Amino acid sequence: MSSSAILANKEKTTRVLQQEDYSVYNNISSELEMCFELFARHHTPNVPSLLIKLVENIDIIKPYFMHELKLLSRFLRALPIIIGIENRHDLLKDDCLFIRKGLISINMNTFTRIIKNNQLPLAIAKKGGFFVDIDGEKLIHLRKKKKYTRNDLAEKLKVSAKSIMHYEKNEMRTSTEHAQHLEDILGDSIQVPMNAFDYINQSFTDFSINQKLQRKISAKNRELMNTINEIVEKTGYQTYWTRTSPFDLFIYRENDDSTKIEDYTLIGGTMSEKMYKKSKHDTKINFLKNTKNSTGTTGIMICDDENINIKQVKQEKVPYVVIKELKILEDPKKFKDLIKTRKN
Repeated sequence: MSSSAILANKEKTTRVLQQEDYSVYNNISSELEMCFELFARHHTPNVPSLLIKLVENIDIIKPYFMHELKLLSRFLRALPIIIGIENRHDLLKDDCLFIRKGLISINMNTFTRIIKNNQLPLAIAKKGGFFVDIDGEKLIHLRKKKKYTRNDLAEKLKVSAKSIMHYEKNEMRTSTEHAQHLEDILGDSIQVPMNAFDYINQSFTDFSINQKLQRKISAKNRELMNTINEIVEKTGYQTYWTRTSPFDLFIYRENDDSTKIEDYTLIGGTMSEKMYKKSKHDTKINFLKNTKNSTGTTGIMICDDENINIKQVKQEKVPYVVIKELKILEDPKKFKDLIKTRKN
């Protein structure tokens, strides 16, 4: 995030959220390249938390960033949002949704209007231009009030009568140009705002974890990662080692058709002499603290050896286990029970 415009957006986003009673966790680590910059939790429990990625160009985000933004949002029960400045063609338009990999991207003005005024975008960017939803019932009412048949209206709009029928049944979007022309003809607004959060929820409907995008096992941490993998696999769960998350590891189990995560836990970090770096470790500890009350999953640190200086882990009251505790479990299925017990 070297762009001054991105940094300005980060500050503005934080300010807007705080003004609307969100608590904001700010990813300030320069050591870790993250799939998000801000995690926002509202003081009202039924208002969803937000996980926000800030970018310049929404068309050059790497696939594993998008994947882990979805994954982390799923685990934290938060809604992922990308706030961008431009796409490959132009600046992002106000009051418009841009869909990338099932996630919504919007500009700063649109985000501010959603959060502060509950003003939802009117248009969605698709191949061929910008499109809007139409209030079919209102269209019928206005058309009949003007005593137009579908053919009359189609002729004025220069589309087929079948298109008018689809508009009235809410079966088809129309271009912003056609929508404006319809409003000019009928003398009233017929556009329906886009529900941005519906698009986010839809992106999770068929989401499954892509193992190929996870961090590879390296020589530096092979022993620790392999040990954890072996223990977890015996329980019937799977591991996903993250690349752009403050959590090193997700432990999860999917249902039979691999389209829904049924059960999962979070590993706040793995800690060993070989892997330890204070700045990265601090980020993991701080994020684990800031998210422990926002999700039903379990967050914990796995330490290679209790002789490592884990004073900070204890001071921050972050739960931890030591690898040797896991190795001696007679029943590997007690793995998750141990984590839950240690959390308490």
